[in-house]
Amino acid sequence: MRSGNGPKSSSIDRRNFLVLMSSAAAAGASALMLPRAWGQGAAFPARPISVVVAYTPGSGPDILARIMTSELPTHLGQNAVVDNRPGAGGSIGTAAVARAKNDGYTLCLVSTSAIGINPAVYRNLPYDPIKDFTAVIKLASTPNVLVVPAQSPATSVQDLMKRMKEREKDKPFQYNSIGNGTTQHLSGALLVKQAGAKAEHVPYRSVSDQMTALATGQLDFGFATLASTGSFLKGGRVRALGITSARSSASLPDVPSLAAAGLEGFDKTDVWFGVVAPKDTPDAVVQVLHRAFASTLASPSIQAKLATAGYDPAPAASPNEFGQFMRDQVVFWADLVKATGATAD
Repeated sequence: MRSGNGPKSSSIDRRNFLVLMSSAAAAGASALMLPRAWGQGAAFPARPISVVVAYTPGSGPDILARIMTSELPTHLGQNAVVDNRPGAGGSIGTAAVARAKNDGYTLCLVSTSAIGINPAVYRNLPYDPIKDFTAVIKLASTPNVLVVPAQSPATSVQDLMKRMKEREKDKPFQYNSIGNGTTQHLSGALLVKQAGAKAEHVPYRSVSDQMTALATGQLDFGFATLASTGSFLKGGRVRALGITSARSSASLPDVPSLAAAGLEGFDKTDVWFGVVAPKDTPDAVVQVLHRAFASTLASPSIQAKLATAGYDPAPAASPNEFGQFMRDQVVFWADLVKATGATAD
């Protein structure tokens, strides 16, 4: 005899069974999806990353890298280690990253010199600035400042250019920088060219030597980074006539931009820094890195540290936009090197 509840119970059982099976199927699908989604989030980064700095510890690029990596782990979920590999104007460390595995764990802090200038002034450069790298993010920049000794009679950029032209036949002007093929050297060469004059470039081995030579009147003018000139300007040992940035710096509000003085091209000669990865680094990895660096860059504490070090945080931009910026820089510096005849020798 069937139970009076038999058919109803059977119906409920079948319905429950279908619900359970449906839930199980959904859970199964989720289970299949979760490891993949979790894996994508956990697969990178699963260990610390290395940021190669192709300059010595304590240098401007090194300071910038250490400021950024101090907070990067908060946004990346892994530690970031600065790896200094100096030499050959930044070419040694940069080339090492070009040959590194493209898994996102080895990055390079690149600069105006490494990407824009070195290809134009060095023969047989061991890397291609565009083909060998994947752009991640532009971090910051710092302008170069045109400075003269405090006792210089030049009162403005135009006055300096006029005096340079007038004195070239008697005793040509001398200008200095921290080395051949640097942004400071080429900015000086560009100023000489626009003055229609002749002047001699005198390279120095260090910033302190360069600035001391200017402060003691051994040379007529020079270009140096904003950070390098700070104490000398405050001490009244040198005087600033212009700044390469498109607009005056908050640190030097009374110093006009060279563009405001009617000179062209100097707004492209700022010293800039960015992060690249080896070529063909997966886009998903690049996006993770970009977000982490961008979040770090947006941090008020990081921005304050950058400002103290003399850097202006770069405006928010995508990896593609940074890649285009690098391509533009290669063309600009190649044209400038050709026009001025400057070399790294």
